[in-house]
Amino acid sequence: MQLYFFDLHCGDEHFVDEDGIIHFDEGSALYYGQRIADKIGRDADYGSLKVEVFSSNRRLLATIVPSIGRGGEQRALLGRRHVGTPLHAAA
Repeated sequence: MQLYFFDLHCGDEHFVDEDGIIHFDEGSALYYGQRIADKIGRDADYGSLKVEVFSSNRRLLATIVPSIGRGGEQRALLGRRHVGTPLHAAA
């Protein structure tokens, strides 16, 4: 078990994870980072969100962006506001 940190970058804003969270291994931490990116990417400015995953000694392991599928989901949600409008025109 090791402590990992997940800093967020969204546009010009930077949020530093000061507490971290314990994971079994690096793979588990990276998966968690992807889940964070996908969950926040659903509601935030999709294009600018980045999650930086750090080890316990603050060594950068990865920079993660929301999954491509989340972009489609976001466009679909936007399309709901414009009933009858094709998705590509609503986005």
